[in-house]
Amino acid sequence: MNLLRPNNQLHNNSIYIHKGYPFDVTATNACKGVALLFLLWHHLFNQYPEYGFYIFLTSQLAKVCVSIFLILSGYGLSESIKNKKLGLFTFYKNHLTKLYLNYWLIAALFVSIGIIFMNYPLESAYNDHAYLKFLVQMTGLHRWIYPELGYNATWWYMSTIIPLYLLFPVIYLLTKKGGLWFFSFMLLIMFLFPIDVLTGNVIMHFLLWSIPFCFGVYISHRNGFVVINLLLKKTSILHFGILACLIIGVAFLRQSEFFINSLKIDWLLGSLIILFTFELSNLSYIIKRILSFLGNQLFNIFLFHTFIFYYYWQDKVYSFKNPLLIFTVFLSVCILVSVFIEQIKKLILFYKLEASIINISIHDKYFI
Repeated sequence: MNLLRPNNQLHNNSIYIHKGYPFDVTATNACKGVALLFLLWHHLFNQYPEYGFYIFLTSQLAKVCVSIFLILSGYGLSESIKNKKLGLFTFYKNHLTKLYLNYWLIAALFVSIGIIFMNYPLESAYNDHAYLKFLVQMTGLHRWIYPELGYNATWWYMSTIIPLYLLFPVIYLLTKKGGLWFFSFMLLIMFLFPIDVLTGNVIMHFLLWSIPFCFGVYISHRNGFVVINLLLKKTSILHFGILACLIIGVAFLRQSEFFINSLKIDWLLGSLIILFTFELSNLSYIIKRILSFLGNQLFNIFLFHTFIFYYYWQDKVYSFKNPLLIFTVFLSVCILVSVFIEQIKKLILFYKLEASIINISIHDKYFI
């Protein structure tokens, strides 16, 4: 099937709408590819204003990558169970298997490198009880149990996405029944809490990041990306300008914080960036394939990139001086490492293990 050709097939609650491009796996991966670029840019420069005002500003804005991840995660989980009868245990088994096996493999590789070659023992990452706390971190729930960021600070995200996976059946049903009312209720709760609480309390922090996830589920129920794609097409080529102006406007509000804390509006900014990427990738097959390739590497690179630029080889990464050169070299290295890890997975039959767990037949009650 040519993904760049409009699909005229109608299907109940599917991603296909008359004359609309499908927001399918390739489109989702293209958006993940943009999120990956934002992630690396954010982490490389958000603590270094000496690289210049615009580099520093865009690196702060690039934190929207977290909301993009969460929107796409909520959307993808919702799409994966549409029109299916799926039990709770089966759902958790399938999705948590993929999440944890990748997490544990990359942790095993890079923690071993850190301990053996980089003089970064477990004891240096924790205040006390290092081995016990590392085991807790491997559950992905460490931020709910102790304050330290652990062996890799970036893995805080696991303490957000795993609880969201666990709560997904409830979120899915509430969104299915309540629609915009449920999402509006979630927004209202978020806006009622003061900014300092959201940044300092793990429960409030989780509430903040649940908003883009819930929005992704809502968009899936309403086929939102495709519907908006159809509406934008009525404006012809102007829709790129419309989306660009909206992104700039929301980004300005985000940074100025006139009316709203920056992170509280990231679900909207992230959604607009997803729409812009969707439109751009539908314009060019080459752009879609490049971004989709990057998106396929996202989870690997998220898990290990901090080891490369921060913990192990910081001096080497920043030795290139020029921000664009630093970014290009770092991105290239991350891609090469990710591709190498994929080869390791094939060698150790990683995907066969994953498939064998997922294919285990279990009889449990349906949750939809």
